[in-house]
Amino acid sequence: PYTQSAGSLDKTVRVWDVETAQLLCAYTGHADAVYSVAFSPDCRSLLSGSSDKTLRLWDLSNSNEPRLTFVGHKNFVLSVAFSPNGRLVLSGSKDRTVQFWEPRNARTSLILQGHKNSVISIAHSPTNKMVATGSGDNRARTWAYTS
Repeated sequence: PYTQSAGSLDKTVRVWDVETAQLLCAYTGHADAVYSVAFSPDCRSLLSGSSDKTLRLWDLSNSNEPRLTFVGHKNFVLSVAFSPNGRLVLSGSKDRTVQFWEPRNARTSLILQGHKNSVISIAHSPTNKMVATGSGDNRARTWAYTS
């Protein structure tokens, strides 16, 4: 089925069937509001970012428990994304950083600094190693990286 997802101030992540509007699942585990969600490129996992300063990776096939919890931001996680191949997880935070994570072990592999306010949006280029971010400092940035 075609699905959509949303994070909520009630600390949950919910997934619905788009055609029937039926709630398929509700994930609990964050300790505070969930501000951002993203499906993995293979649509098997869902990533969430929260004001509890963590990201959580959920397995859409079976479990209500997060498969991984990513810890490292010093403030709210406001934006999350996957790289097109799914080998990286990206997050933007109120701590003004962008972090790159390895989804197999929840370790940070790169931290980008430069924004002067919260990183509120993040998107990975579909074709190359570029990331775009938007911030409360009224600036958009484009970052190139090497793996």
